[in-house]
Amino acid sequence: MTPRTPKKELIALYLRFRSLLDSLKDLPSAAAMTPELDTLLAVIGNAWQAGKPYPVRKLLILEELGSPATIHKRIHQLKDAGFVNFETLERDSRVRLVVPTEQALRHFAEHAKVIQQAAR
Repeated sequence: MTPRTPKKELIALYLRFRSLLDSLKDLPSAAAMTPELDTLLAVIGNAWQAGKPYPVRKLLILEELGSPATIHKRIHQLKDAGFVNFETLERDSRVRLVVPTEQALRHFAEHAKVIQQAAR
């Protein structure tokens, strides 16, 4: 029995995907961003967009992101790079929320443009 050849559409889709990954590496914000930092920033951005930004303490207990010490270090790396800020709740000044900055929103927009181009 001879193996079936993959469909040309699937091959083209995979090659566009690889091109997309290469394009993301060339973005200006890519130099300051490791995959781990990018994942954390996406988690922060998703929560913020849903209207429920994470308090620092809740981010620290997300085991899938690493140990609390590692997450803490990465939050501060994102802050030092200008991608996140801390905001306090009006009703409780002890709670610090982690929110994306304008730079982070530009980072997300750059990624979205590359995805749109790859989808064409």
